[in-house]
Amino acid sequence: MKWKIEVSYKPETPDAIGQGLLQDITDLGFAGVESVHTVQIYWIDGDLHAHAIERICAELLADPVTQNYAYTRSDDHTPTQSDDSVWTIEVRSKPGVTDAVGDSVLKGLRDMGIIDVQAAQTGQKYQIHGCLDRAKLEIVAQQLLANDVIQIFEIWQG
Repeated sequence: MKWKIEVSYKPETPDAIGQGLLQDITDLGFAGVESVHTVQIYWIDGDLHAHAIERICAELLADPVTQNYAYTRSDDHTPTQSDDSVWTIEVRSKPGVTDAVGDSVLKGLRDMGIIDVQAAQTGQKYQIHGCLDRAKLEIVAQQLLANDVIQIFEIWQG
């Protein structure tokens, strides 16, 4: 079973990466972006129940002081948002590309005694709030977020 875990900053915690990306988007000449929020994504593939995933999130992947986490079975569906002023860009490694952070997660799981995991992959999600269109977001993704040699990205709205 494959699980998707998303780790994000709590609302009261500054998102320095998101703030820097907001400035980078402005430097590209794109106005109308109000904020950018970042989310670290982990896909864990293994024979795990929700209790084990909860433990993995709480003990390994998220800082309980500054971060929140959420998880779903990744075969459930792609999450949808209801706000049309929010765009999401999700970036991950292409198949076959080494994911060093994913490898570290696997090691951490084994150190925790969780051995029923076949793979761990990581990625990033960027939630961009404001007035942009898909064409501009393609430029943002290509120039600021993804290396097209080793990464792929998806963009969706709402």
